[in-house]
Amino acid sequence: MRSCGEMPENAPDSDCGYQPGSRSARRAGHREEGDKDLGNGTDDGKTTVKLAARLVRNGAAAEETAEREILREHRLEIVVNERTIARLVCTGEDLENLVVGRLITEQMIAGAEGIEGLYLCESGNRARVFLKENIKFCAAQTEEPTCCTDNLVLLEPADKRIRSQYGSIRQTEYEPLEPGVWKPEWIFGLTDAFAEDFRLHKRTGGIHACMLGREGSVLYQTEDIGRHNAMDKAIGYASRMGIAPERCMLFTTGRVPTDMVRKAVASRIPVLVSKAVPTLEAVEMAQRYGLVLICRAWPDSFEIYADGGLKQNE
Repeated sequence: MRSCGEMPENAPDSDCGYQPGSRSARRAGHREEGDKDLGNGTDDGKTTVKLAARLVRNGAAAEETAEREILREHRLEIVVNERTIARLVCTGEDLENLVVGRLITEQMIAGAEGIEGLYLCESGNRARVFLKENIKFCAAQTEEPTCCTDNLVLLEPADKRIRSQYGSIRQTEYEPLEPGVWKPEWIFGLTDAFAEDFRLHKRTGGIHACMLGREGSVLYQTEDIGRHNAMDKAIGYASRMGIAPERCMLFTTGRVPTDMVRKAVASRIPVLVSKAVPTLEAVEMAQRYGLVLICRAWPDSFEIYADGGLKQNE
């Protein structure tokens, strides 16, 4: 993995404000795993903005003025080996984690170790990724399934069963997951953490969240206007930090169709928890690959839709 200021020899000069050694030039490397990571967001006006709204109350004779904090949309182009593979609409925080997680769930890499370098331009609107291996692409030109934003997939790996020293890159079928371990108190702990800690959700009421948990502890939490993006951020963080996925679980605030289950399976994280509901196809996919799928997770109850063919840890 290259250091922040080192660009690959075949990389042309950036046209998006890249400055070697600057804070915006970051690599997708590992660092020491620590306590719960709350993301790298700041309250600098880049993520949210305050606007005056006209408030109309039922039965009131006059309108009121209400100051509301609303989210900004951030546009991110992901360029892999000098090919644009996706354009995302996201929240402009934790972008390195988002890029790494997206490449994992799109099966372009098995983990962060497959990346030679990851560089963000000064504005954060373009991420340039150089992989340790070349892969062939084919046109996709599709919107992300069930996405609530304008995420657009432009290219995908041409060979869907590429294998290398870095693991399985992309395949139409997945290997069954390793046994997932969970306890009811761990699930309720995640629901309590969601109610307490998410700053943008509290301030705007219009954002998705995702947590990476392990044995009852929250290792990382993030927020994004898209639930797919939020999950990718959590998956990317786990890989960048070298956290063993088979020991973790994901908690999402969004509904769970098949593409959300697919992300969890591709990341090799065996337990997926949501405060929302799944689709029938998502339940069937979870059962097929041994994913523990728990939905309608609230502080007082949760529902098990797929147990991975396993028993909970008692």
